Amino acid sequence: MVIHTPTNLALRRLGIYVRADADDWQFNWPVHTHEGLEVYYFQRGNANYVIGENIHDLSPGDMLLFCGGTIHRVNPTKETVYIRSYVNFTEAFLQQQLDEEMFGKLMSLFEAPNGLLIRWSPEEREEVEMYFRAIQRENERESFGYEVILRTLLIQLLIAIYRKVKRLHQIVPNAHQSHSQENVRRILQYINQHYTNSFSLQQLSGDLHLNKYYMCHCFKEVTGYTINNYVISKRIEEAKKLLRTTDEPIAFLCEKLGFNTAVHFSRSFKKLVGVSPQQYRKQAAGSRA
Repeated sequence: MVIHTPTNLALRRLGIYVRADADDWQFNWPVHTHEGLEVYYFQRGNANYVIGENIHDLSPGDMLLFCGGTIHRVNPTKETVYIRSYVNFTEAFLQQQLDEEMFGKLMSLFEAPNGLLIRWSPEEREEVEMYFRAIQRENERESFGYEVILRTLLIQLLIAIYRKVKRLHQIVPNAHQSHSQENVRRILQYINQHYTNSFSLQQLSGDLHLNKYYMCHCFKEVTGYTINNYVISKRIEEAKKLLRTTDEPIAFLCEKLGFNTAVHFSRSFKKLVGVSPQQYRKQAAGSRA
């Protein structure tokens, strides 16, 4: 079920969701979106992270900042233990505690459309990890005044990130990508531009001048998804946004998002989200009531 209920429920209830030193493994790491902003910190393992049209090869100490509404997926291997920390939060959670100038500077960290990559040195990592652990500990205790403490700790983390970016100019440009990764980036770009149209692998292959079988192989190798499954996941994530924010009929959304039939749309939606489009819209409306 690609619904990310814990994240969205926590953000709607409190405005923040955090996990420190997480080492659990999922059978399937879904392509997804969620509400709010995310600070993701990679500690151990072997993984890449697809955000929008970028592929980030991760090394211990790497941090990604991005908008949760940008489609994303981590692709770790089981060869080594995968450990990460992350905090999701809403802008409203911080806005009331910061003046306009400070708020604007901290939010500028999340403006990169395909995620901002920051690399922390081994000497800096202990302090960074301490912030995530302190935020999780305070969130779990829920003691008197914990919401204020959560905001304060999160602000301290974001200020530390902002100082590093400005002091060392560590907005890391895209590292040199392998031939396969560059081709996958082109495929992702094509999908993001054409996902509302019905297109075949043969058409994609022809438009990008890539061998179809090579194209499918390198996409699966880099992202962990087949091209067709990624396209469907992209369409479903967009459908979720439209179901939450518009009253457009289901049949219209089906056609708008490139599904061949309403039956295909409903089956794909329920398979990935766990409920039908109609039920999802009702649940979304209920949560806003």
